[in-house]
Amino acid sequence: GQADGVADGGVLAGDADALRILLANLVSNALRYTHGGGQVDVSCGQNGEQAFLDVTDNGPGIPAEDRERVFDRFYRRGGDGETGSGLGLAIVRTIAARHGAMVSLADSEAGGLRVHVAFPVTPLRS
Repeated sequence: GQADGVADGGVLAGDADALRILLANLVSNALRYTHGGGQVDVSCGQNGEQAFLDVTDNGPGIPAEDRERVFDRFYRRGGDGETGSGLGLAIVRTIAARHGAMVSLADSEAGGLRVHVAFPVTPLRS
């Protein structure tokens, strides 16, 4: 219904705790790589039979050739002495897969990274 924020009506079934971890990891990653004065935006909605979550930033982004590698466990992009386990996006992809969702990376309009998670939605029966 309308209360779940899915405009066209539908149900996104999932593990609330796992989905919180997915969102927290995406926002944490965006904040880690978007330095002072940067911007991180989170949005969600529905596009046909898919619900989506977008996290975008205006940080340095990820070159297209490295985008698949960042999902590997323990892989971390170099530079700037960044800290972290290297598990953030690996965990995101695992949680997404458990929910039948796909994670994709692209350039954001702000010049940084856009992480798009597309979830299948079960239409509401009237």
